[in-house]
Amino acid sequence: MSRTQTEALEIGTASPNLFKKILRFTKVEHTAFSLPLIFAGAWIGTRGLTPPPAVLLLVLAAAVGARIFGMSCNRIFDRRLDALNPRTAGRELPADRLALRTALAVAIGGLLVYLAACAALGGWCLILAPLPLVPLLGYSLLKRFTALCHFGIGLCLALAPLGAFVAAAGSPDFTPPAVFFALFVFCWLSGADIIYALMDLENDRLTGVYSLPARLGAGGALRVAGLLHAVALGCLTAVFFSTGGRGPAALTLAISALALAAMYLPALPIGARFFPVSTIAGMAGAMVPILGHFP
Repeated sequence: MSRTQTEALEIGTASPNLFKKILRFTKVEHTAFSLPLIFAGAWIGTRGLTPPPAVLLLVLAAAVGARIFGMSCNRIFDRRLDALNPRTAGRELPADRLALRTALAVAIGGLLVYLAACAALGGWCLILAPLPLVPLLGYSLLKRFTALCHFGIGLCLALAPLGAFVAAAGSPDFTPPAVFFALFVFCWLSGADIIYALMDLENDRLTGVYSLPARLGAGGALRVAGLLHAVALGCLTAVFFSTGGRGPAALTLAISALALAAMYLPALPIGARFFPVSTIAGMAGAMVPILGHFP
């Protein structure tokens, strides 16, 4: 059987094995770790009141669709670079375990889910829906041109709570807590991605991939990440005070601060600093506005 026939059979049968491959390909389950950040934007949009369940469900659908679209595009664009990196060579596309046309179909499916959710939310959500697609589509390409590529993924996630804010508030009239929280997400994830890229420092230099670790070395990259995380903590503190500055939100602020600091412990492997430590920092940070007492 030819490769084309195999690909057609793979798509047509939609076997459980194919479903597992798609789940591994998109890592859609990781959306669960970003949902608190996204829902925090909705809570800020309603000034601390619980958003309507229908809005939260549509925000969830938009988040999952956007995640599938962005991750699929990332994997498709990076398939040749992934094949050159021992850490990523086993991924579905470079390992030839998933057909390219299947990957494209998954990306289009995610895009349609995202657009359908934005259409159901209507109003400003539908008008602004194309804007997040630009960084989602192109952030993985940045590593071919600039060492500032880490800020692309930070921008992608920072736009998510702003989108949830619009969904809950019904307008893009962003309040100070919304802006500070988006800046927290941007700086937190951009810094975490710089630390994550330390694992590929030597390979990036060999293959010509741009990254701050490859450009500045491990020490320089850690200093930049540390500055970003200091700014992130400052922004989260601003969120804390602008949403009441008391109650259990203080505990989650402290947990986020401790997790951010733990990302620089030399005894921790780089992979553990990114997950679960940086994830704890982000998820605890998301609880600050959710548990806040809006004035």
